[in-house]
Amino acid sequence: MDSERDSHRVFLVRHGETAWNKEFRYQGISDVPLDDEGLEQARRVGLRLSLVPADRVLTSPLSRARRTTEIIMEHNPSSAEITTKKELVEISFGIWEGLTVSEIKEIDGDTFSKWRETPFFCVPEGGESLSDVFGRSKTFADELIEAGSPGEDTFVVAHGGVIRALAAVLLGFDRIDLLWRMRFDNCSVTVIDIWKKSASMLLSNDTNHLRLDDRAIPSLVFPR
Repeated sequence: MDSERDSHRVFLVRHGETAWNKEFRYQGISDVPLDDEGLEQARRVGLRLSLVPADRVLTSPLSRARRTTEIIMEHNPSSAEITTKKELVEISFGIWEGLTVSEIKEIDGDTFSKWRETPFFCVPEGGESLSDVFGRSKTFADELIEAGSPGEDTFVVAHGGVIRALAAVLLGFDRIDLLWRMRFDNCSVTVIDIWKKSASMLLSNDTNHLRLDDRAIPSLVFPR
């Protein structure tokens, strides 16, 4: 809690790396655990957030996000409980899960091309539509705005697809092509301030903590 700040601050954190991330495989709702690099990334983002006592901590139920959250909170002075939110689970990619882009193109190339061009109107077999992802992201964002108070800090640990959708909803994007222009790396931190019901992005895809010496990480300051 920052009593001098008149906004509710939201820290969006993507989970740490997994073996499938390293192999560029679509993960979706497949419950792939953090690999050794992902565990180290989670430790480092925990140091990055160690001087921000969290008022609320929300995470996807998938283990790669949940474990990242647990490690973050091991370094945090807050006693806030970790709350699992089903709305934060990654988009389901159906039959594409576990496959690389080249493998998807071999078995379902036409659908993949259409999905990249018009993701709201094309869904992989057994997967989830982007409109459904935006729908649950909107539900989550509305609850987030209503629950937050000026000066409070909320950690949200989730996945690349959901963070894209959530950022787009909070910032009021009305062009879907902007979705693919946002990048959120593993254990990156993105900061959004909510003032009343208006949001602004203060920091996007910050990964400086993944490259610095441990002693220097807590000295990285966030915008006021």
